[in-house]
Amino acid sequence: MSWFKDLVQSDVEDVFLNSEEFAEEHVINGDKVRCILDKVINEAHSEDSYVGVFVNQLKIYVRTGDILTPEEGDLIQVDGSNHIVQSVNEEMGVLVIVADANKQ
Repeated sequence: MSWFKDLVQSDVEDVFLNSEEFAEEHVINGDKVRCILDKVINEAHSEDSYVGVFVNQLKIYVRTGDILTPEEGDLIQVDGSNHIVQSVNEEMGVLVIVADANKQ
């Protein structure tokens, strides 16, 4: 592995997913893991949406390998709340999962 990739991986472990810095422990699909949750409420923008409908969206940052990698459309449970996976990307050893909780 290159020096840069080693440095980035070290930052992922020592800073980004460090529970004393950014990460917190959450239960994802029954597994207790260190991760970062970013909760966002967006106005729904699809053909079947109505004015005033909002989507509770959750962006999850978790180390690759700490959980089974979900696929788009899968149901994922985070701290007892169900979400539908909209997208999954891997960025330098971190899974970035975007999931919708519900519409209101």
